[in-house]
Amino acid sequence: MKTKDLALIMDIARGKAPADLLIRNARVVNVFTKQIEDAEVAIGAGTIAWVGKPDPDKPRPAAAVFDAGGKYLIPGLIDAHCHIEMSFMSPIPFVKTILAHGTTAAVLDMHDVCNAGIECMHSFALELAQTPLNVILMIPPCVPGTPTLEEAGAEMTLKDVQDAMRLPNAWGIAETMDFNRVLDQEPEIMSILAWSREQNLRIDGHCPELVGDDLQAYIAAGILTDHESVSLPEMLEKYRLGMRIILRRGSLQEPVRAGDLVEALPDTTNVLLSTDGCIFLDDILDKGHMNRALQAIVSEGVDPITAIQMATINVARAYGVDHRIGSIAPGRRADLVLVSDLQNFDVEAVFLGGKKFDPETYSVPPYNHPREVLNTVKMGEVSPEAFQIKAPIASGEAEVRVMTIIAGTVATREEHEKLPVVNGLLQTDVSRDLLKVAVFDRYRKGGNHALGIVRGFGLKKGAFGGSVGQDSQNLVVVGSSDEDMALVVNTIRQMQGGIVFAADGQVIAKVSLPIAGIMSNIEPRELQRQFRELHQRLWDMGSKQDNPSFDLSLLLTCAVIPELKITNRGLVDALSGQFVPLLLE
Repeated sequence: MKTKDLALIMDIARGKAPADLLIRNARVVNVFTKQIEDAEVAIGAGTIAWVGKPDPDKPRPAAAVFDAGGKYLIPGLIDAHCHIEMSFMSPIPFVKTILAHGTTAAVLDMHDVCNAGIECMHSFALELAQTPLNVILMIPPCVPGTPTLEEAGAEMTLKDVQDAMRLPNAWGIAETMDFNRVLDQEPEIMSILAWSREQNLRIDGHCPELVGDDLQAYIAAGILTDHESVSLPEMLEKYRLGMRIILRRGSLQEPVRAGDLVEALPDTTNVLLSTDGCIFLDDILDKGHMNRALQAIVSEGVDPITAIQMATINVARAYGVDHRIGSIAPGRRADLVLVSDLQNFDVEAVFLGGKKFDPETYSVPPYNHPREVLNTVKMGEVSPEAFQIKAPIASGEAEVRVMTIIAGTVATREEHEKLPVVNGLLQTDVSRDLLKVAVFDRYRKGGNHALGIVRGFGLKKGAFGGSVGQDSQNLVVVGSSDEDMALVVNTIRQMQGGIVFAADGQVIAKVSLPIAGIMSNIEPRELQRQFRELHQRLWDMGSKQDNPSFDLSLLLTCAVIPELKITNRGLVDALSGQFVPLLLE
């Protein structure tokens, strides 16, 4: 901040200079006292200069006045943990979308884009730096997410982490999701954690169902947060040991009611709120972002002001930025959100740096990605034979492990089913919703690929795939026809990233995702239109999911979320971190 701006702010506070903007007639939510105050807010040089009750005998001078109409003024919302890439939007359109919903800051984990290549992560950070979002950028330490179980487009080392910490807005270390590597004291992850502690960096965690001494060892490594707990006792154990618990609210079902957690805690200072990126594009565009997350936990019994704390000051304190954002107080950046009420949190106006945000006039120059970021699908062409699953018998039935989607969640369960065998090859059975699934290493020619059986997509025929398989962002395809599965894979290869549905030898619908093979920079509404057309074709063919593309991306290949998953190397028991055979004896 320039000296003259600092002096201006102080003069506005004393009433000696006119404010750039004075917000009048507001019901200000004070996240320090948990009170609602009828107050005015004076702003200068993009900063809050003064908050207080108006004096009718001595009105404060201001160049511009905004009448809040008695609505509630809350701090700009902060997403405590977010993966932009899961929206399929690149940073510039994503930021435009969430700003309109009152999310003015975010703790951003670049894990997904980094899996597509370290150069992709650097390009992503540079694009993000062009936006007006307050960014707290976290550098991923676990790429690939599970290096003993999969290949990815990058392999983060200590040097890579150190280099990435020089990127704009780099702040700390993203979720240390392969907790088994930490517990096994694998040398590379230990060196990253040790260096990060020396640098006094904040380190995020990811440790579903980790309890007891193993949990304490994980925390002792310097890891501060977790957003993957699956039960209330697990959350409470982590909270009592000093972890910050991040509640996730988006488009998925969550295992713990927020009100139950709050009722069990004498203090909620270390409870944060996030979307984790687990929110559909349709929902972001049409329903909201962090304001939607607030609505969700209030409906679950959390006091509205406590909920607002979880999405503002609690996050700011957790990441050491509460001197800049997270509250409506002098000296803080004037990121403010006017909402109609404290139940629905419908956004009436957003102020970013003291200026009213208008999505219609939002304009950021397009970012030109390097060629290597737009050419990340390097695998060779595949034939239908690549999808054949050989059985130990020539004919009859074989029992197999089935990866079954648990609708509305990020989890799957393992089931066992018998499938027909013809000429020594395992067959699909669409009548029981048993389809083939394949995952290919998309980053190199001649890489590994693996095959499995999945239930939950409901397709009566055809194949559906994309270069979006979390966390490695490998190419994943589901289908009943080997020929259509090959057509999908080869089409994605030609597109250099995207999601494709094919049936009867024809491409029926597709969405291009050229940026790192996982994102698009087109207008969000056009991207939404393309996905709606794709999903309608899938629903017409029997798909059961609310959002088939999201399920394709998140539910099948993420080998750190229970129960049964698949990577390009094989089927994985996510709890043990071990490969398991498809065919049962």
